[in-house]
Amino acid sequence: MSVSSRFAPTRVLSASVLCTLLAACIQQPPEDPPAASAPAQPQVAAAPASPAANEDPALAAHMKTPEFRREYRTKQEQLQNEAQIQESAPWLGHTGLSDAQERSLPRYVRMELGQTLQDTNAVQAQDLEYMGNYPEPDGTVYYWRIPDKANAHGDTHAGPAYAYIRKGTDGVYYTDWGNRTPPLG
Repeated sequence: MSVSSRFAPTRVLSASVLCTLLAACIQQPPEDPPAASAPAQPQVAAAPASPAANEDPALAAHMKTPEFRREYRTKQEQLQNEAQIQESAPWLGHTGLSDAQERSLPRYVRMELGQTLQDTNAVQAQDLEYMGNYPEPDGTVYYWRIPDKANAHGDTHAGPAYAYIRKGTDGVYYTDWGNRTPPLG
């Protein structure tokens, strides 16, 4: 079976839309939200948004399947449950970032690596080594070294991997990871 070339722009556009959605997920607000008087109860995850008209039809069809919706709900519930767990690490409270920003980093790393706290070798807050924050041309960047056990997910880049939170010049915080390294002297 061959794929018509007319679908190529749709696949590129779909990938672009997906990347944009993922990028929006990792932006953080400039400040912590105001504390509620009582902790909010976890809500059942909503169904994923309906696909855009220009999205890959096969992906759109897959997103409507009961299996996908079940996996989506399970993952959302899992993320909500992990958000309730208060991990400990020596660097928590000592980076200059808000508590919410610091605590979101280990969850972000696990999400990127396809791990959960229930996994036997999951990266935890105490495994991340805070390297400091540095002024860089694109803003102030806060770095954590990801432990070697994180490489079990199949990443093939050479050298250590780092997770980082960058406060952009616009005041918005962005979380990412990879082989961007702190400017250590």
